Amino acid sequence: MAFNASTLHVNVPLTDLANRFTPEMEGYLWSRLLPPKVVTKRSDLIRQIDKGNLLRLYDLRAGDASRIQEVQFKVNSNLSFNAIDYGVQTILRNTERMEADEILQYDQEQMFTALVSMHTNLEYVTITQTLRDTSLLTNNVTLTAAEYWDNRTSMDSDPILDLTAACMSVFTKTTKMPNVIVMHAYVWRAIQQHPKVLARGPVHPTGSGIVTIPMFEEILGVQSGTIHVTAQQYNRGNQGGSDLFTSMIGPDTIVAYVGPPSQRAYSLGYSFMFQDGSAGGDPQVIKEIEAPFVVYEFPDNGLFDVRGATVHRLVGALDQKVLVSDAGYLIKNCVDYSNAALYGQMLAY
Repeated sequence: MAFNASTLHVNVPLTDLANRFTPEMEGYLWSRLLPPKVVTKRSDLIRQIDKGNLLRLYDLRAGDASRIQEVQFKVNSNLSFNAIDYGVQTILRNTERMEADEILQYDQEQMFTALVSMHTNLEYVTITQTLRDTSLLTNNVTLTAAEYWDNRTSMDSDPILDLTAACMSVFTKTTKMPNVIVMHAYVWRAIQQHPKVLARGPVHPTGSGIVTIPMFEEILGVQSGTIHVTAQQYNRGNQGGSDLFTSMIGPDTIVAYVGPPSQRAYSLGYSFMFQDGSAGGDPQVIKEIEAPFVVYEFPDNGLFDVRGATVHRLVGALDQKVLVSDAGYLIKNCVDYSNAALYGQMLAY
């Protein structure tokens, strides 16, 4: 006698597979655009030496000792930074830890959620709130509809011309070619499909020629590894409501020369990061954050869970600061971000 098939198996969750969106950690670009500069005080001043005075042209023809031109450096007004605290915590509730399926890896998943939350916030603050702000990146242009890079039939649309102008602006003002160009994957795709870009690519009998990132870097005259194509996103929907995923960079492109912190630095800017101590915490440079955030771990005495809990708190202070606006250039509205058929809400403001 055959058994009823429905009694031979009862559906249960798999123990070797769970579905989770995992953002590419190397895709977060906040520390590439504004490298961390560790400071010992929450706020301080930054001295400036005047560029105009340094490059002033004098008549240095010397007829006698009394006609020798004297020069000296000039100090400009000070810049400043003021780091504010950023913190996120996750609570490892003992009741939940006891109940959670092993495949969920409760402890690790809680910490990963806090880590991604911090990264997402720093990416948003750096790119959306700082480097896409025309009052901070004062060298900028906003493309018109006729100039959009996805408006391929318009004679006014030319991504090579626009990006070359941006690169030359940075180069002529700083004598350094840009080494960071950031754009969304949708924007990069519009560049690749543009007739004026395809015309610069290899010719194939099938008409399938394409310009790759290394090839486009050669066209712009920038070093290999300058162009960064990102698809990082955040959810701007309200908690409990519908999800609304939007990219940090949107339809814009950031062009910049970025250098490491040094005693005589002259590049776009830095993430001034302050950590004032480690009492009660475990001071360490967290590899995935690439900055001196401190992880505090302390027990909860029944506030969050009747069986107790452990709190993991990730805390650090920083100020995302543009120091040399001449080292950056912002191209706004590179494509028609309102075209929901092509981009959905991913490039929306």
